[in-house]
Amino acid sequence: GLYCHYLKSFQYLACERGCKWKLPLIIMTSHDTDEGVRNMLKETDSFGMNPQQIIIVTQEEVVALKDNEMRFATEGPYRIKTKPHGHGDIHHMLYTSTLVKKLVSFRKWVYFFQDSSTLYMTTFLCSLGVSIKYGFHINTVTMPRKAKEAVGAIAELEHQDGRKVMANVEYNQLDPMLRANGHPEGDSNGPDGWSPFPGNTNGIIYSMREYADHILETKGEVPEFINPKYLDAAKTTFEAVRLECMMQDIQKTLCLTNVRSGFTRYPEEFGYFPCKNSIAKAKELSQKGLPAHGAASAEGALYRANCLFLRKLGATVAEPTVREWAGGAQEMWPAVVFDPDFAPCMRELRDKLPAPSRIKIASGASVHIQGRDLKIDSMDIEGAVSVQVMPEASLHIESLRVRNRGHEFVALDEEEQISAPEILKIRGYKLQRHETEVIEVTEPGEWIYKDGLLRPKP
Repeated sequence: GLYCHYLKSFQYLACERGCKWKLPLIIMTSHDTDEGVRNMLKETDSFGMNPQQIIIVTQEEVVALKDNEMRFATEGPYRIKTKPHGHGDIHHMLYTSTLVKKLVSFRKWVYFFQDSSTLYMTTFLCSLGVSIKYGFHINTVTMPRKAKEAVGAIAELEHQDGRKVMANVEYNQLDPMLRANGHPEGDSNGPDGWSPFPGNTNGIIYSMREYADHILETKGEVPEFINPKYLDAAKTTFEAVRLECMMQDIQKTLCLTNVRSGFTRYPEEFGYFPCKNSIAKAKELSQKGLPAHGAASAEGALYRANCLFLRKLGATVAEPTVREWAGGAQEMWPAVVFDPDFAPCMRELRDKLPAPSRIKIASGASVHIQGRDLKIDSMDIEGAVSVQVMPEASLHIESLRVRNRGHEFVALDEEEQISAPEILKIRGYKLQRHETEVIEVTEPGEWIYKDGLLRPKP
């Protein structure tokens, strides 16, 4: 739903500049996820998008294996177990569905991302601008990375014949590869405390023409690998595995003499925060001082990014506090949420907050702002506030001061952790709304809010 809201906001920005194109969203599902995705889109009316904009392609599955002898994994005595082939199949699916031929006729760029990180769209317009400015045919979105961190790294690889590619190298392959090629220190941090190889966020922007030419030539085939997770010390048996492929590995089939490739590195706070681990795994990683990559950290990353956007503009935002949840320790910033229609990028946020030094957000505050045509001159929040403006209306907030009990994040107790809805169990906490200042514009027209009074503009 978040991605759809961003796409609608991008469309509106383009329309303001004279371009009325609709942005297609292509979703690749597996047999396990296809029905759920289609039902969700039906139940939510495609999150407000035209259903014809959303295209679903379903990948096939491949045989799963169970041991080093490559024997088939089975489900019962007569059924061979199968698994999805990996997200790298998207390239082949675009080829076999002929979508790549259709897209190249009316699109200049294509953005690939996986569905688990909350910040993919937050920096998208900036990354696209980098691609255009520097003429990148491929632009990989990255963040700083600690040596040996369990995140893929971007590196320039050179073949023995001199061909070069800039591509993702998995973290468990990077260190031995460096040591085997004249770098005895392996994957180690530089003087700045970070690895010289930036972390891959799995967000990649391609020039549509160059991408289409390559896919039509290679049929979208991506290098395969197998990643067994052994169940015994002797490493003879493992969880059912399959040959798989990764979306980002399409770059390994390219040659840099023909393609201009680069990367855009954002500060760590605007990087990769997927929601991919169970709450138990998140706690285990957190206790080791590693990124939890769970639901709580993914949600917290959004709050932090919005607070830091405000700080960079000159606003006063309280320092975070550290809370202990079932998924481990989590840095909790003020819960600031900007809907994409209000601020799909930092430039739009800057334009809608003309005096950022007059913005103050206290510790524990909750701020939710939704509305396309909305400007805020002054805002001082100690508590919770929700601002919602319908698309046919505009609102100018001259001054907004909130003092109330606000909202509170409360840890689930042991019984709740078992019986609570899944959306809460994966986080380990719930939100208690004590008091909320609500400013809602539900009628068309121009409106002004000042000192607690909402009125039509004279």
